[in-house]
Amino acid sequence: MGKVIFWLVVFFVVLLAMRLVNAANSRRRDGDARRKDAAPAGPMLRCVDCGVYLPSADATQSPRGPLCGDPQCVHRRSQPPR
Repeated sequence: MGKVIFWLVVFFVVLLAMRLVNAANSRRRDGDARRKDAAPAGPMLRCVDCGVYLPSADATQSPRGPLCGDPQCVHRRSQPPR
């Protein structure tokens, strides 16, 4: 009976070690991918019509200020205020 318990403990220790190694590799891969994809977006600007914050590179400038360019926002802009 002692041998069975010993081998079960060894088995679970090996499984735990494999899980820890896999988690560490996954974290490293995610960190590498995140660093590659992360590009500086620049300062965030607020759309003057709907109030959504967006990167300055995506904003459209108008005489009133930055706009988001969302079709719903453009639709609201073309309607007279209530």
